[in-house]
Amino acid sequence: MLHDQCFQLGTIIRKVGSDGRVLLQLDTDDPKAYQKTESVFVELSKKLVPFFVQSFRLQPSNTAHVKLEDVDNEEQASFLIGSEVFLPLEMLPALTGTKFYYHEVIGWEIKDKSTGASAGIIKDILENGPNDLFQLVNDNQEVLIPVADHWIVNVDRELKIITMDLPEGLILVNKKENQRPEKEQL
Repeated sequence: MLHDQCFQLGTIIRKVGSDGRVLLQLDTDDPKAYQKTESVFVELSKKLVPFFVQSFRLQPSNTAHVKLEDVDNEEQASFLIGSEVFLPLEMLPALTGTKFYYHEVIGWEIKDKSTGASAGIIKDILENGPNDLFQLVNDNQEVLIPVADHWIVNVDRELKIITMDLPEGLILVNKKENQRPEKEQL
């Protein structure tokens, strides 16, 4: 399995007990959707290694106690601490309405609701702490637009278009050519 065919479920943050169980910090809004997971891929030395899941018990704070097959003691569990855990993309629950997965909208177009104009094509989504940004290409220039849920009006999966209610002038302000030039050195 390759990384681009998977999504990150979480990260192993510590061992639990002496039988090889680990604590998995989940990176999901719906942990219950994964509690019957039968196998996972653990990234070891930049490769995805498959493991069968013997038990998966949800805990508070978006974590789970996980027992992986063939991880039977503290030493083996210690080796996994800090490793990222992945699942195949097809295990992602389908989203509806204005919700979407970041990986699925790369290459889609963003349109402005009020003008109908294209803001650009999504090249990437920059996860920037509390304010993720759509990185768009518009007329061969980069445009950055916040991924603001309250601006997203419609997600058309068939046409691959996200319609947003963008503040007037936002696209022009964010184009690189309109950025202020660096001050000349004296």
